[in-house]
Amino acid sequence: MSIRATQGVSFPRSGHEIIFRVSRLYFGDEFVYCDANSDKFCGCGRVPCINPRRTFAKNHDFGLRTSPGVPIIAEERYLVQYRSPVWAIASNYKLHLNNHPEDNNREGWEKFAFRDVFFWNRFIDKWVLDYPETANPPLYCTYEALLSNPDERIREVMAFLCDDPLDEERIVQIMQRVNVTARDSISRFEYYDPGCFRELEAAASDRLAELDLPLFGERD
Repeated sequence: MSIRATQGVSFPRSGHEIIFRVSRLYFGDEFVYCDANSDKFCGCGRVPCINPRRTFAKNHDFGLRTSPGVPIIAEERYLVQYRSPVWAIASNYKLHLNNHPEDNNREGWEKFAFRDVFFWNRFIDKWVLDYPETANPPLYCTYEALLSNPDERIREVMAFLCDDPLDEERIVQIMQRVNVTARDSISRFEYYDPGCFRELEAAASDRLAELDLPLFGERD
């Protein structure tokens, strides 16, 4: 079973962990993983990964917060994952608090949120709306689509990663082990505030108008 070397580019909290778990179970030892922000796996610390054995590399393109970020390399293969901004940013904030517990207050949340929606806008511009036509076409996998039909989306992603026909029996067994369900509810978010959420969406309105993503208020 062979895997095509792929760069996995995702806005944080957009379902990368699900794809990682399924891929590791499906490909076994052939799944050579790289996370530039961790030395737990490949450990090269580079984007793109320089490990010749690398088959899948994780990248959030955090450089977009202050710079153009990592280059899009025309010959690379990209799996791009993103999510509606309110849910993505609220979920990312919870991770932020692991390293910055002093920001666990309404002022800290709003400062983080309106900084992160700028990052979300730049991520969507670069990796979705303005993706260069001269580069290999990426596969897009939104978190919302992954949750609404996990069996279909997982098969689509595995087919994108795999050189061989899909092993349907193996996929069925893996999907029985991996529980693809929403782990957060925006209504239970500590700083739940429809007014703030609508402001966040307004800051991303131009992009949202071009994307098939739910708006705040359309679902929990």
